[in-house]
Amino acid sequence: MKKAIPINLLLFVLFISTSIKAQVGINNTDPKSILDISASSITAPSNTDGILIPRVNDFPAVNPGSDQNGMMIFLQNSVGTQSKGFYYWDHPNSRWFSVGAEEWQPGTNSSGDDLIYATRAKLSGTDVVITNDGRIGFGTEDPVERFEFKGPGDNDFQLTSANTNPPNVIVYNTGGTLESPGPLAANGEIGSFIAKTHDGNRVREVGGVRFYMDGVATNGSTPSRFVINTTPTGSTSQIERFIIRNDGNVGLGTPNPTEVLDVNGAARIRDLNAGPVYSDVNGNLSNNGPAIIASGKVAHDGTALKITGATVTRNRTGNYSITFSTSRDHSNYIIQLAYLECSGTGADCQGDNSINISYSGQTNSGFDVGIGSNDNGGTARVPRDREFMFTVIDF
Repeated sequence: MKKAIPINLLLFVLFISTSIKAQVGINNTDPKSILDISASSITAPSNTDGILIPRVNDFPAVNPGSDQNGMMIFLQNSVGTQSKGFYYWDHPNSRWFSVGAEEWQPGTNSSGDDLIYATRAKLSGTDVVITNDGRIGFGTEDPVERFEFKGPGDNDFQLTSANTNPPNVIVYNTGGTLESPGPLAANGEIGSFIAKTHDGNRVREVGGVRFYMDGVATNGSTPSRFVINTTPTGSTSQIERFIIRNDGNVGLGTPNPTEVLDVNGAARIRDLNAGPVYSDVNGNLSNNGPAIIASGKVAHDGTALKITGATVTRNRTGNYSITFSTSRDHSNYIIQLAYLECSGTGADCQGDNSINISYSGQTNSGFDVGIGSNDNGGTARVPRDREFMFTVIDF
């Protein structure tokens, strides 16, 4: 039979007990802590031996304060992602935490896949999940790949170490099964690093770095090749741009390089001046040897019949200016001149064969050409228009 204890009597007992020992015992006379509650029977407890703390159907609408740090409640039903159970208030984090519950809880994503999720990450709005088929997602509840990071901001992946054995990223593929591995098929792909983007319609693979077997793997021989792919404008199909074969030959634009460097297409070296390229005894490339800077064939009236590296202007009878397309850094280049040898009265054959040709006014930007005849019975040269050729060499 239950009896009600007058509240004033209970308070008096608690006051006396607290004043004497600062400890309270319920169902015992020798409390071992501030509050010590004993069951009605240790060996055969009744179905009411226990403590009931406040039972609620939802969390308080207003968060508790610092004075309630550690306060407990019992949630009688699931609320959102919070399962039924005991919770305590963690004021420094301003959150209710489940008592004794595991960090990982079962759930279902939007695709209907069963999964487990990290409860604390879920509360902060960041999904960390493992699906029932073994996919792991960070920032997504529905990972597409085996291991997927997803987020709107910084998604860098960093491996940090402080050891003589540095961190590595390892890709491993095998024939057979994981339990019974064997060689890959001939030229099989070992692994790759893939780049994808959205084209406005769908996600597409646009390039990558790939590793393949370069033949067949056998005991003591594992030939491999390295390939870089890109996608050209107007296409969605990737093309092998760069390849290193098992023999060390490098191919640009060709999948089967036959030399150490095999380029399928034109090549350009931008830090050399115009002119032939030479290799010294150490294999260094340069164009410090003789190089043609400018050359041309000029008609009597100054018309450039064929010219490169310069322009030509007829100043007056028998006088022409050659101007380089690009000024030189000095004026000590070599000039070679020749005129058309002929006789007659044609426009390109003025005068006679006592013609001479010379240059003057040599500067960084060009020079002048003079043509004249000395076969006039006097000492002064008579200017003549005559077809001529010039070549400028520098080194």
